[in-house]
Amino acid sequence: MPEAEASISRILVVDDDPGTARLLRSWFQGQPYEILAASDADAGLKLAEKQSPDLILLDVRMPGMDGLAAARLLKSNVATRSIPVILLTACREIQTKVEAFAAGADDYVTKPFDFEEVDARVRAMLRKRELYVTLETTVDDLRSTNEKLEELLVVDEKTGLFNYRHFRAKLEEEWLRSERYNTRLSLVMLDLDDFKKLNDTLGHLAGDRALREFATLVAGGARATDMAVRYGGEEFAIILPHTGRSMASRVAERVREAAKQFVFLEGEHPLRLTVSAGIATFPSSLKIDSPDSLIQAADQALYRAKQLGKNRVVAHGDESPETASPRRKPKTPATGRAKSAQR
Repeated sequence: MPEAEASISRILVVDDDPGTARLLRSWFQGQPYEILAASDADAGLKLAEKQSPDLILLDVRMPGMDGLAAARLLKSNVATRSIPVILLTACREIQTKVEAFAAGADDYVTKPFDFEEVDARVRAMLRKRELYVTLETTVDDLRSTNEKLEELLVVDEKTGLFNYRHFRAKLEEEWLRSERYNTRLSLVMLDLDDFKKLNDTLGHLAGDRALREFATLVAGGARATDMAVRYGGEEFAIILPHTGRSMASRVAERVREAAKQFVFLEGEHPLRLTVSAGIATFPSSLKIDSPDSLIQAADQALYRAKQLGKNRVVAHGDESPETASPRRKPKTPATGRAKSAQR
């Protein structure tokens, strides 16, 4: 089996003397190097950004912009800053070398050139470039992996909506903002009516599909500024920042009506499902003084909607003392699922 061809390294020579590029082509003939050439700094900068070479050999003294200024621009440009730069100079003074490194050069070579020295420095810088590229690839891979992990932490895999964990964090964030700026914050809790019967008669796969379909309706009914989440089991929630009770009721009614008109499980076991919703708003004359109490108030309103016959929206404060549910700790996703057996 033939060996794989060696990858070609592109070397950009920026020098007003065309003999420099010719000399390097002669020296490196037969090696996996492609020599690019530019006769001044401006042309070199443009070619570097366009071609993204693996190494730049940059003459210090050129008409117009000199090599030091060009090196500083190369190292300040996101597109070229990781490309190693070797400055070419006939000056052997220490001060010139200091200025070269201060400008961002990775190395320097003095004229007249010695092949073995140039060859060694070029190879060293190409290895450095390879490490840069490997590091950049690793960083990009890690960033992509972290983004995927972050998504897994906040997204409910069954419905694609945000999950309970993200719901809690977002609700507390919006609560603090509402307190600080004295703005309204509403919460809508939604629950598919008689969902347990669906699971019992058609099975959990059908139930899962119905949940995904309902999640689409919830997301579609929410506004761009709202956040729709799967709270747990068949219970969903919408956080509505800067929103009072009236507008929150309109959003909840939009979802309820959409569910009422929708045919769930079409093509398999088409059926109609309804949804009940409870709403709570902060600030309120009622005792709502924390994110937990806002959840509890919305849950009590949802419980009242169930008692009144389901398929309706009830706002907190509309419940009568005789029919309001007893005060409970805010449910977690686990308790939400347990409660679904009663609904």
